[in-house]
Amino acid sequence: MNSHRILQFFVLGGALLLAACAQSPQTIQVAPVFPEADKQVGQNQPVHVRVSDQRDNKVLGSRGGVYRETATFSLANDLSLAVQPELEKYMAAMGFDVGSLSANTTDLHVIFESLVYDHPKDSGIGHDMKMSAGVKVEASKQDGSRYDGRYRVNKQQKFFNAPSSSQNKDLVNELVVEVIQNMLADPKLMRFIQQ
Repeated sequence: MNSHRILQFFVLGGALLLAACAQSPQTIQVAPVFPEADKQVGQNQPVHVRVSDQRDNKVLGSRGGVYRETATFSLANDLSLAVQPELEKYMAAMGFDVGSLSANTTDLHVIFESLVYDHPKDSGIGHDMKMSAGVKVEASKQDGSRYDGRYRVNKQQKFFNAPSSSQNKDLVNELVVEVIQNMLADPKLMRFIQQ
């Protein structure tokens, strides 16, 4: 009888341990917040902004744990619909004439090619998060001239415990803002828009 109780204790303990290691899928709301803009940059140049999501994999990554294949991060909303209005506001604050229909308007197509927020399988002690974002820009004018560029951000951050839902949201949104800011910091792109 005593050995039966001990066996029950170990089975229950093992089940609790597995449950503690399991993670549930989590969705993250994209709501990028851009910093205050330098109003001198745009010089009232006309720009039409489009954002599209062409990521091959819509899953951001794994939360880790025993069931890492199903404990995934994904977006709760449409990436392009979340980013485009915020980018338009940011570029307007930078001094661009956003949404202009003038003949020399630059069509600025920002294409998300990747967005990764993943707990690697073998991260050792602590909770590493691998983060990366990649965008391609296709800028064109009505005269047929164009400029194409690619921008990437790669980061890794270590946590003592798994990051909270709000930390995950903040980190993903900061990643989106950072890759867009890298794009807007490209002097060749800025020169093309200002021609």
